[in-house]
Amino acid sequence: MIENLRLSFQSIWSHKLRSILTMLGVIIGIAAIIAIVSIIQGVTDDMKKNAFGGSNNTINLEFGPEMQFQMEYKGEMSSTPPPYMNDISKDTINKARTVPGLKNIAVYYIGYGDVFSKEKYSSSQIYAVDGDYFLINEVKLLKGRAFNKFDYQHMGQTIILNESAYSTLFPMDDGLGKLVEMFGQPYLVIGVLKETSAEYNMMAMYGKDMGTGYVTKNNWRSITGTLDATPTITIQTEKTDDLKKVADEAAAILNNDIPQPTDFVFGTYDMGNFEAEIEEFQRGVLLLLGGIASISLLVGGIGVMNIMLVSVTERTREIGIKKALGAKRSTILFQFLTEAVVLTLLGGVLGVLGGIGATKIIANIMDRQAVFSIEAILAGLGFSIFVGIVFGLLPAVKASKLNPIEALRYE
Repeated sequence: MIENLRLSFQSIWSHKLRSILTMLGVIIGIAAIIAIVSIIQGVTDDMKKNAFGGSNNTINLEFGPEMQFQMEYKGEMSSTPPPYMNDISKDTINKARTVPGLKNIAVYYIGYGDVFSKEKYSSSQIYAVDGDYFLINEVKLLKGRAFNKFDYQHMGQTIILNESAYSTLFPMDDGLGKLVEMFGQPYLVIGVLKETSAEYNMMAMYGKDMGTGYVTKNNWRSITGTLDATPTITIQTEKTDDLKKVADEAAAILNNDIPQPTDFVFGTYDMGNFEAEIEEFQRGVLLLLGGIASISLLVGGIGVMNIMLVSVTERTREIGIKKALGAKRSTILFQFLTEAVVLTLLGGVLGVLGGIGATKIIANIMDRQAVFSIEAILAGLGFSIFVGIVFGLLPAVKASKLNPIEALRYE
Protein backbone atom coordinates (compact mmCIF):
# COMPACT_ATOMS: atom_id res chain seq x y z
CA MET A 1 0.00 0.00 0.00
CA ILE A 2 2.80 2.44 0.88
CA GLU A 3 4.51 1.67 -2.43
CA ASN A 4 1.23 2.28 -4.28
CA LEU A 5 0.85 5.64 -2.53
CA ARG A 6 4.42 6.60 -3.41
CA LEU A 7 3.88 5.71 -7.06
CA SER A 8 0.58 7.60 -7.09
CA PHE A 9 2.10 10.81 -5.78
CA GLN A 10 5.05 10.40 -8.15
CA SER A 11 2.72 10.05 -11.14
CA ILE A 12 0.58 13.03 -10.06
CA TRP A 13 3.65 15.19 -9.49
CA SER A 14 5.09 14.22 -12.89
CA HIS A 15 1.96 15.58 -14.57
CA LYS A 16 1.09 18.50 -12.27
CA LEU A 17 -0.96 20.61 -14.69
CA ARG A 18 -2.85 17.62 -16.05
CA SER A 19 -3.58 16.40 -12.54
CA ILE A 20 -4.86 19.80 -11.36
CA LEU A 21 -7.13 20.13 -14.39
CA THR A 22 -8.41 16.62 -13.74
CA MET A 23 -9.12 17.42 -10.09
CA LEU A 24 -10.88 20.68 -10.97
CA GLY A 25 -14.31 19.10 -11.34
CA VAL A 26 -13.96 17.34 -7.98
CA ILE A 27 -12.66 20.53 -6.33
CA ILE A 28 -15.57 22.63 -7.62
CA GLY A 29 -18.15 19.97 -6.74
CA ILE A 30 -16.90 19.44 -3.17
CA ALA A 31 -16.43 23.20 -2.59
CA ALA A 32 -19.96 23.88 -3.84
CA ILE A 33 -21.46 21.20 -1.59
CA ILE A 34 -19.55 22.44 1.49
CA ALA A 35 -20.54 26.06 0.83
CA ILE A 36 -24.19 25.21 0.11
CA VAL A 37 -24.59 23.02 3.19
CA SER A 38 -22.82 25.54 5.44
CA ILE A 39 -24.79 28.56 4.20
CA ILE A 40 -28.13 26.74 4.41
CA GLN A 41 -27.22 25.45 7.88
CA GLY A 42 -26.36 29.00 8.94
CA VAL A 43 -29.62 30.41 7.56
CA THR A 44 -31.60 27.61 9.23
CA ASP A 45 -29.87 28.20 12.56
CA ASP A 46 -30.67 31.91 12.30
CA MET A 47 -34.33 31.10 11.56
CA LYS A 48 -34.48 28.80 14.59
CA LYS A 49 -32.77 31.35 16.81
CA ASN A 50 -35.12 34.10 15.69
CA ALA A 51 -38.12 31.82 16.24
CA PHE A 52 -37.01 30.18 19.45
CA GLY A 53 -34.53 32.42 21.20
CA GLY A 54 -32.80 35.08 19.19
CA SER A 55 -29.02 35.29 19.25
CA ASN A 56 -28.89 35.35 23.07
CA ASN A 57 -31.19 32.45 24.05
CA THR A 58 -34.24 34.51 24.94
CA ILE A 59 -37.98 34.10 24.58
CA ASN A 60 -40.86 36.41 25.47
CA LEU A 61 -43.76 35.07 27.50
CA GLU A 62 -47.06 35.86 25.78
CA PHE A 63 -50.20 36.81 27.72
CA GLY A 64 -53.54 35.35 26.71
CA PRO A 65 -56.13 32.58 27.26
CA GLU A 66 -54.47 29.41 28.50
CA MET A 67 -55.91 27.23 25.73
CA GLN A 68 -54.15 29.21 23.00
CA PHE A 69 -50.79 27.94 24.25
CA GLN A 70 -51.87 24.32 23.82
CA MET A 71 -51.64 22.29 20.63
CA GLU A 72 -55.37 21.56 20.48
CA TYR A 73 -56.23 25.26 20.36
CA LYS A 74 -58.23 26.05 17.18
CA GLY A 75 -58.74 29.78 17.65
CA GLU A 76 -62.33 29.74 18.92
CA MET A 77 -63.00 29.91 22.66
CA SER A 78 -64.57 31.95 25.41
CA SER A 79 -62.07 33.75 27.62
CA THR A 80 -62.21 35.77 30.82
CA PRO A 81 -59.60 38.55 31.14
CA PRO A 82 -58.29 39.25 34.64
CA PRO A 83 -60.34 41.84 36.58
CA TYR A 84 -57.22 44.00 36.84
CA MET A 85 -53.43 43.66 36.59
CA ASN A 86 -50.86 44.51 39.21
CA ASP A 87 -47.09 44.52 39.04
CA ILE A 88 -45.48 41.09 39.53
CA SER A 89 -43.95 40.99 42.99
CA LYS A 90 -40.22 40.77 43.64
CA ASP A 91 -40.72 37.57 45.64
CA THR A 92 -42.40 35.90 42.66
CA ILE A 93 -39.65 37.05 40.29
CA ASN A 94 -36.97 35.79 42.69
CA LYS A 95 -38.76 32.46 42.93
CA ALA A 96 -38.80 32.21 39.12
CA ARG A 97 -35.04 32.82 39.11
CA THR A 98 -34.57 29.48 40.89
CA VAL A 99 -35.82 27.49 37.87
CA PRO A 100 -32.91 25.26 36.72
CA GLY A 101 -31.38 26.51 33.46
CA LEU A 102 -32.75 30.06 33.80
CA LYS A 103 -30.05 32.70 33.38
CA ASN A 104 -31.99 35.99 33.57
CA ILE A 105 -35.59 37.16 33.70
CA ALA A 106 -36.62 40.71 32.81
CA VAL A 107 -40.05 42.21 33.56
CA TYR A 108 -40.68 45.51 31.80
CA TYR A 109 -43.36 47.71 30.25
CA ILE A 110 -43.56 49.34 26.83
CA GLY A 111 -45.29 52.60 25.95
CA TYR A 112 -45.28 55.15 23.16
CA GLY A 113 -45.17 58.93 23.36
CA ASP A 114 -43.48 62.17 22.42
CA VAL A 115 -40.37 63.32 24.27
CA PHE A 116 -39.98 67.12 24.26
CA SER A 117 -36.99 69.39 24.64
CA LYS A 118 -38.18 72.98 24.26
CA GLU A 119 -39.57 73.24 20.70
CA LYS A 120 -38.07 69.94 19.57
CA TYR A 121 -39.65 66.53 20.08
CA SER A 122 -39.01 62.87 19.27
CA SER A 123 -41.79 60.32 18.77
CA SER A 124 -40.41 57.44 20.78
CA GLN A 125 -40.95 53.97 22.08
CA ILE A 126 -40.46 54.08 25.86
CA TYR A 127 -39.32 51.13 27.95
CA ALA A 128 -39.76 50.99 31.73
CA VAL A 129 -37.12 48.42 32.62
CA ASP A 130 -35.45 46.61 35.48
CA GLY A 131 -31.75 45.84 35.79
CA ASP A 132 -32.05 42.45 34.07
CA TYR A 133 -33.29 44.06 30.86
CA PHE A 134 -29.81 45.37 30.09
CA LEU A 135 -28.22 42.04 31.05
CA ILE A 136 -30.38 40.22 28.49
CA ASN A 137 -30.32 42.92 25.80
CA GLU A 138 -26.66 43.81 25.61
CA VAL A 139 -26.44 47.49 24.69
CA LYS A 140 -23.53 49.88 24.31
CA LEU A 141 -23.46 53.05 26.41
CA LEU A 142 -22.02 55.83 24.23
CA LYS A 143 -21.95 58.59 26.83
CA GLY A 144 -23.23 59.43 30.30
CA ARG A 145 -24.12 56.67 32.75
CA ALA A 146 -26.49 53.76 33.15
CA PHE A 147 -29.18 53.45 35.80
CA ASN A 148 -27.78 52.86 39.27
CA LYS A 149 -29.19 51.21 42.38
CA PHE A 150 -30.81 54.44 43.56
CA ASP A 151 -32.61 54.88 40.22
CA TYR A 152 -34.07 51.37 40.43
CA GLN A 153 -35.09 51.52 44.07
CA HIS A 154 -36.71 54.97 44.00
CA MET A 155 -39.05 56.61 41.56
CA GLY A 156 -36.29 58.80 40.19
CA GLN A 157 -37.31 60.40 36.91
CA THR A 158 -34.18 59.75 34.89
CA ILE A 159 -34.08 58.71 31.24
CA ILE A 160 -31.57 57.15 28.86
CA LEU A 161 -32.07 57.94 25.16
CA ASN A 162 -30.85 56.13 22.09
CA GLU A 163 -28.79 57.95 19.45
CA SER A 164 -31.76 58.83 17.26
CA ALA A 165 -33.85 60.41 20.03
CA TYR A 166 -30.83 62.20 21.52
CA SER A 167 -29.66 63.71 18.21
CA THR A 168 -33.22 64.83 17.41
CA LEU A 169 -33.72 66.53 20.79
CA PHE A 170 -30.18 67.82 21.17
CA PRO A 171 -28.58 68.44 17.76
CA MET A 172 -25.76 70.36 19.49
CA ASP A 173 -24.84 67.25 21.53
CA ASP A 174 -25.42 69.04 24.82
CA GLY A 175 -28.26 67.02 26.32
CA LEU A 176 -26.59 65.19 29.23
CA GLY A 177 -27.83 66.61 32.51
CA LYS A 178 -30.72 68.44 30.87
CA LEU A 179 -34.44 67.88 31.35
CA VAL A 180 -36.91 66.55 28.80
CA GLU A 181 -40.67 66.38 29.17
CA MET A 182 -42.59 63.16 28.68
CA PHE A 183 -46.23 62.45 29.55
CA GLY A 184 -46.34 65.80 31.32
CA GLN A 185 -43.45 64.88 33.63
CA PRO A 186 -39.81 66.07 33.65
CA TYR A 187 -37.05 63.49 33.18
CA LEU A 188 -33.31 64.02 33.57
CA VAL A 189 -31.19 62.76 30.64
CA ILE A 190 -28.35 60.68 32.11
CA GLY A 191 -27.06 58.62 29.17
CA VAL A 192 -27.08 57.77 25.46
CA LEU A 193 -27.20 54.24 24.03
CA LYS A 194 -26.19 52.92 20.63
CA GLU A 195 -29.16 51.79 18.55
CA THR A 196 -29.92 48.08 18.63
CA SER A 197 -30.88 46.03 15.56
CA ALA A 198 -34.50 46.03 16.74
CA GLU A 199 -34.45 49.84 16.92
CA TYR A 200 -33.02 50.05 13.41
CA ASN A 201 -35.93 47.89 12.22
CA MET A 202 -38.36 50.18 14.06
CA MET A 203 -36.79 53.23 12.39
CA ALA A 204 -37.07 51.53 9.00
CA MET A 205 -40.80 50.98 9.57
CA TYR A 206 -41.76 54.30 11.16
CA GLY A 207 -39.08 56.70 9.97
CA LYS A 208 -35.53 57.61 10.93
CA ASP A 209 -36.79 60.07 13.55
CA MET A 210 -38.38 57.27 15.60
CA GLY A 211 -36.47 57.18 18.89
CA THR A 212 -36.26 55.04 21.98
CA GLY A 213 -36.10 56.01 25.63
CA TYR A 214 -35.51 53.97 28.77
CA VAL A 215 -36.78 54.75 32.27
CA THR A 216 -36.79 52.59 35.37
CA LYS A 217 -39.67 50.20 35.99
CA ASN A 218 -40.95 52.35 38.87
CA ASN A 219 -42.24 54.74 36.19
CA TRP A 220 -44.31 52.17 34.29
CA ARG A 221 -47.67 53.67 35.21
CA SER A 222 -46.59 57.00 33.70
CA ILE A 223 -45.47 55.59 30.35
CA THR A 224 -48.41 53.19 29.91
CA GLY A 225 -51.00 55.71 31.04
CA THR A 226 -52.89 53.11 33.08
CA LEU A 227 -52.79 51.33 36.43
CA ASP A 228 -53.70 48.07 34.74
CA ALA A 229 -50.97 47.38 32.15
CA THR A 230 -49.66 43.93 31.24
CA PRO A 231 -45.87 43.60 31.51
CA THR A 232 -43.58 42.09 28.91
CA ILE A 233 -41.52 39.24 30.32
CA THR A 234 -38.32 37.98 28.70
CA ILE A 235 -36.69 34.73 29.75
CA GLN A 236 -33.04 33.98 29.04
CA THR A 237 -31.57 30.49 29.40
CA GLU A 238 -28.09 29.03 29.37
CA LYS A 239 -28.96 26.78 26.38
CA THR A 240 -31.30 27.35 23.43
CA ASP A 241 -32.69 23.80 23.73
CA ASP A 242 -33.92 24.59 27.28
CA LEU A 243 -35.95 27.67 26.29
CA LYS A 244 -39.39 26.08 26.03
CA LYS A 245 -39.07 23.97 29.19
CA VAL A 246 -37.56 26.74 31.36
CA ALA A 247 -39.97 29.38 30.08
CA ASP A 248 -43.00 27.19 30.87
CA GLU A 249 -41.74 26.51 34.40
CA ALA A 250 -41.05 30.20 35.03
CA ALA A 251 -44.46 31.13 33.59
CA ALA A 252 -46.20 28.75 35.98
CA ILE A 253 -44.60 30.62 38.90
CA LEU A 254 -45.35 34.09 37.52
CA ASN A 255 -48.99 33.16 36.88
CA ASN A 256 -49.53 33.04 40.63
CA ASP A 257 -49.57 36.86 40.61
CA ILE A 258 -52.38 37.13 38.04
CA PRO A 259 -55.63 38.27 39.74
CA GLN A 260 -58.46 35.74 39.67
CA PRO A 261 -60.93 34.72 38.31
CA THR A 262 -59.42 34.47 34.80
CA ASP A 263 -58.19 31.93 32.28
CA PHE A 264 -55.49 34.35 31.04
CA VAL A 265 -51.92 33.26 31.72
CA PHE A 266 -48.35 33.90 30.68
CA GLY A 267 -47.18 31.14 28.35
CA THR A 268 -45.29 30.12 25.23
CA TYR A 269 -46.58 28.71 21.98
CA ASP A 270 -45.70 25.18 20.91
CA MET A 271 -43.32 25.73 17.99
CA GLY A 272 -42.73 22.05 17.23
CA ASN A 273 -44.58 22.13 13.91
CA PHE A 274 -42.77 25.29 12.85
CA GLU A 275 -39.40 23.74 13.68
CA ALA A 276 -40.32 20.66 11.65
CA GLU A 277 -41.27 22.89 8.71
CA ILE A 278 -37.91 24.69 8.92
CA GLU A 279 -36.07 21.37 8.88
CA GLU A 280 -38.21 20.11 5.98
CA PHE A 281 -37.42 23.31 4.05
CA GLN A 282 -33.73 22.79 4.81
CA ARG A 283 -33.81 19.20 3.52
CA GLY A 284 -35.61 20.25 0.34
CA VAL A 285 -33.16 23.03 -0.48
CA LEU A 286 -30.18 20.80 0.32
CA LEU A 287 -31.45 18.07 -2.01
CA LEU A 288 -32.06 20.55 -4.82
CA LEU A 289 -28.82 22.52 -4.59
CA GLY A 290 -26.78 19.49 -3.52
CA GLY A 291 -28.01 17.63 -6.59
CA ILE A 292 -26.96 20.50 -8.83
CA ALA A 293 -23.52 20.65 -7.19
CA SER A 294 -23.16 16.86 -7.56
CA ILE A 295 -23.17 17.30 -11.33
CA SER A 296 -19.70 18.84 -10.99
CA LEU A 297 -18.59 15.73 -9.16
CA LEU A 298 -19.98 13.56 -11.94
CA VAL A 299 -18.09 15.62 -14.53
CA GLY A 300 -14.98 15.42 -12.34
CA GLY A 301 -15.37 11.65 -12.08
CA ILE A 302 -15.58 11.31 -15.85
CA GLY A 303 -12.43 13.43 -16.12
CA VAL A 304 -10.65 11.12 -13.67
CA MET A 305 -11.68 8.08 -15.66
CA ASN A 306 -10.48 9.67 -18.88
CA ILE A 307 -7.08 10.67 -17.49
CA MET A 308 -6.59 7.26 -15.87
CA LEU A 309 -7.30 5.55 -19.21
CA VAL A 310 -4.68 7.83 -20.78
CA SER A 311 -2.27 6.93 -17.96
CA VAL A 312 -2.84 3.22 -18.54
CA THR A 313 -2.09 3.68 -22.24
CA GLU A 314 1.06 5.72 -21.53
CA ARG A 315 2.35 3.13 -19.06
CA THR A 316 1.54 -0.01 -21.05
CA ARG A 317 5.21 -1.07 -21.27
CA GLU A 318 5.65 -0.45 -17.53
CA ILE A 319 2.66 -2.71 -16.85
CA GLY A 320 4.07 -5.37 -19.18
CA ILE A 321 7.46 -5.32 -17.40
CA LYS A 322 5.81 -5.66 -13.98
CA LYS A 323 3.70 -8.58 -15.16
CA ALA A 324 6.74 -10.23 -16.78
CA LEU A 325 8.51 -9.97 -13.42
CA GLY A 326 5.60 -11.74 -11.71
CA ALA A 327 3.23 -8.95 -10.65
CA LYS A 328 -0.28 -10.26 -10.09
CA ARG A 329 -3.42 -8.78 -11.65
CA SER A 330 -4.55 -7.61 -8.22
CA THR A 331 -1.26 -5.73 -7.72
CA ILE A 332 -1.71 -3.79 -10.96
CA LEU A 333 -5.39 -3.17 -10.25
CA PHE A 334 -4.76 -1.76 -6.77
CA GLN A 335 -1.88 0.39 -8.03
CA PHE A 336 -4.05 2.25 -10.53
CA LEU A 337 -7.08 2.25 -8.28
CA THR A 338 -4.97 3.83 -5.50
CA GLU A 339 -3.75 6.48 -7.93
CA ALA A 340 -7.34 7.36 -8.89
CA VAL A 341 -8.41 7.57 -5.24
CA VAL A 342 -5.39 9.70 -4.28
CA LEU A 343 -6.18 12.02 -7.20
CA THR A 344 -9.82 12.52 -6.17
CA LEU A 345 -8.98 12.69 -2.45
CA LEU A 346 -6.51 15.52 -3.10
CA GLY A 347 -9.27 17.21 -5.08
CA GLY A 348 -11.62 16.64 -2.14
CA VAL A 349 -9.19 18.23 0.35
CA LEU A 350 -8.69 21.25 -1.90
CA GLY A 351 -12.47 21.39 -2.41
CA VAL A 352 -13.07 21.43 1.35
CA LEU A 353 -10.59 24.29 1.79
CA GLY A 354 -12.20 26.13 -1.10
CA GLY A 355 -15.66 25.52 0.33
CA ILE A 356 -14.63 26.89 3.73
CA GLY A 357 -13.15 29.98 2.10
CA ALA A 358 -16.24 30.50 -0.08
CA THR A 359 -18.51 30.09 2.96
CA LYS A 360 -16.64 32.78 4.88
CA ILE A 361 -16.82 35.19 1.94
CA ILE A 362 -20.55 34.57 1.36
CA ALA A 363 -21.27 34.82 5.10
CA ASN A 364 -19.51 38.20 5.25
CA ILE A 365 -21.47 39.45 2.24
CA MET A 366 -24.75 38.24 3.79
CA ASP A 367 -23.69 39.60 7.21
CA ARG A 368 -24.19 36.21 8.82
CA GLN A 369 -22.04 34.01 10.98
CA ALA A 370 -20.27 31.22 9.07
CA VAL A 371 -21.49 27.81 10.24
CA PHE A 372 -19.41 24.84 9.11
CA SER A 373 -20.91 21.37 9.05
CA ILE A 374 -18.40 18.70 10.12
CA GLU A 375 -20.75 16.09 8.67
CA ALA A 376 -20.69 17.85 5.28
CA ILE A 377 -16.88 18.06 5.33
CA LEU A 378 -16.49 14.37 6.17
CA ALA A 379 -19.18 13.43 3.64
CA GLY A 380 -17.38 15.49 0.98
CA LEU A 381 -14.09 13.72 1.61
CA GLY A 382 -15.84 10.35 1.68
CA PHE A 383 -17.65 11.13 -1.56
CA SER A 384 -14.40 12.11 -3.25
CA ILE A 385 -12.95 8.72 -2.32
CA PHE A 386 -16.11 7.04 -3.65
CA VAL A 387 -15.76 8.93 -6.96
CA GLY A 388 -12.14 7.77 -7.21
CA ILE A 389 -13.11 4.14 -6.66
CA VAL A 390 -16.09 4.16 -9.04
CA PHE A 391 -14.46 6.07 -11.91
CA GLY A 392 -11.00 4.60 -11.37
CA LEU A 393 -12.16 1.00 -11.38
CA LEU A 394 -12.56 0.64 -15.17
CA PRO A 395 -9.05 1.93 -16.02
CA ALA A 396 -7.57 -0.18 -13.19
CA VAL A 397 -9.33 -3.33 -14.45
CA LYS A 398 -8.18 -2.56 -17.99
CA ALA A 399 -4.58 -2.22 -16.77
CA SER A 400 -4.76 -5.47 -14.80
CA LYS A 401 -6.04 -7.42 -17.82
CA LEU A 402 -3.29 -6.35 -20.24
CA ASN A 403 -1.44 -9.22 -21.86
CA PRO A 404 2.20 -8.93 -20.75
CA ILE A 405 3.60 -10.00 -24.16
CA GLU A 406 1.48 -7.46 -26.07
CA ALA A 407 2.24 -4.84 -23.42
CA LEU A 408 6.00 -5.33 -23.88
CA ARG A 409 5.62 -4.95 -27.66
CA TYR A 410 3.71 -1.66 -27.23
CA GLU A 411 5.54 1.40 -28.54
